[in-house]
Formats: sequence, structure tokens, C-alpha cells
Amino acid sequence: MAHPDFDELLNVLIPFAQQQLQKHGGFFPFGATVTSAGEVVCNAGYEKESAEAEELIDLLTEAFRREAAAGNIRTAALCYDGRTLPLGKSKKTDAICIRMENREDRSSTVFLPYRKGWFGRISYGELFAVARERQFFL
Repeated sequence: MAHPDFDELLNVLIPFAQQQLQKHGGFFPFGATVTSAGEVVCNAGYEKESAEAEELIDLLTEAFRREAAAGNIRTAALCYDGRTLPLGKSKKTDAICIRMENREDRSSTVFLPYRKGWFGRISYGELFAVARERQFFL
């Protein structure tokens, strides 16, 4: 069973990522946290107009680490447009990727594979998750 904070953040992040894919064909990394009081806060990492995705991921990761160390958040999630190898497949595909972590020792990356089709249509595959090393709550 998934953690309730993870579900809440997925319900915020995935629709926004899908909206950006539909409107713009992609998106810059962004994230969200659940504060210690239980409030969901959205985060963007735009430092400069020409920032690369990896720079923004690093910027958000550092911000989440600071907030976690200060005890201000209990869960963090970082969403980016990436690629993955879906379970049971032999070729990589585009995916909405979400690194999720909480202070209670849960850490995973959630993937929602997608494929762009004719006339801007986007089809989505099955959502899946894999365990990963902690990066926010050290």
C-alpha cells in the first residue's frame, strides 16, 4: 500500500505534468512537498531562463534537503520529463518521472510512461514504481 502523502503528491504532480505535456510537449522539473503540518506546497526550480533540466533537479534536490534537515517537511517529490524502461519491455520510452521520499524511510521513483502520437495526442502506459536511494532526507 502506498503512503498517503505519496498519493496526495501524485494527485497534484501527475495532472500538472500531463497538462504541460499537452500544451507544450514537455515540461521543466518541478516538485511538491508535504509540510510537517500536512499542507501541500508546490515548488519550481527556475533559477534562470536558460537553465538545463539537471540544474533545476539539483536546485530542487538541495532545497528539499534543506527543508528536510530543518524539519519543515515530511514528504518531498520531484517531477521531471525523462525516459524509462517499462517493466517487461525492451525499449526505453518517454515518461513522467517522480522521485518521492518521506522522513519515515520510504523512497521510490514513480514512472508514468507516455507516447506522443498524431495531432498532439498523448497515450499513457501503466504507472509503476521502483525503490531508490534517499536524496532528500539524509
